[in-house]
Amino acid sequence: MASYEKFKASIQQHEGGYQNIPTDWGNYNSLDELVGTNFGISARFYESVIGVPPTEQDMLNITQAEAHGLFKNEFWDKVLADHINSQEVAEMIADHAINSQPYKTTKIVQRVLNNKFGKRLKVDGLFGTKTLVAVNSVDFKQLFIEIGLARKVYYEARPDFNHHGKSWLRRLRLLSDKFNIIIKKKVA
Repeated sequence: MASYEKFKASIQQHEGGYQNIPTDWGNYNSLDELVGTNFGISARFYESVIGVPPTEQDMLNITQAEAHGLFKNEFWDKVLADHINSQEVAEMIADHAINSQPYKTTKIVQRVLNNKFGKRLKVDGLFGTKTLVAVNSVDFKQLFIEIGLARKVYYEARPDFNHHGKSWLRRLRLLSDKFNIIIKKKVA
C-alpha cells in the first residue's frame, strides 16, 4: 500500500516556502487581496480551512508541518491514497489533487480508467470504492503513464498555461523521473 510518509519528500520538493506572485490566482484571498501562498497552501484553500480570508501574516505563519497535515487530510486522504497498491500511482493522483483539486483529479482518473482500461465508472469526481478497485485492478505503470498524459492535456488546456505551464510540466517530469517511468505519447 502507498504511504504519505514516502510522498512527503516529493511534496517538499515542489511546494517550497512563502511566495507572493501577482500572476498566480492562488496567491489571492476571496477579497482579492494578494496575500501569497506558503508551502503550497493557496490563500483560497487556506481560507476554507480557517473560515476567514487569510492575511499575508496568516499565510506567512503556516508551518511545513501544518502544510503536511493539510496535504494528508485534504488531498492524499480524499483520493484514498493509503489504499492504492502502487506508490507510483498514489503519488501521481495525490500530486495532481494538490495541484488541481481532488474532484478534478478524480474525474481525470475516472475518464482514464474508462477510456484506456475499459472500466465503466461514473465520472462524478468522487473517489470511492469503485474507483479505488478500478485503480488497483490495472497495470500500475500503464495507469501512471495514462494519468500523466491526461494531466499534460489538462494543463495545456488551462488559460493560465502560459504563466504556469512550465512549472506544472516540470512537476510532472520530476514525478516521472522519481519512479523512472517515462510518460510519452505512443505513436500508432
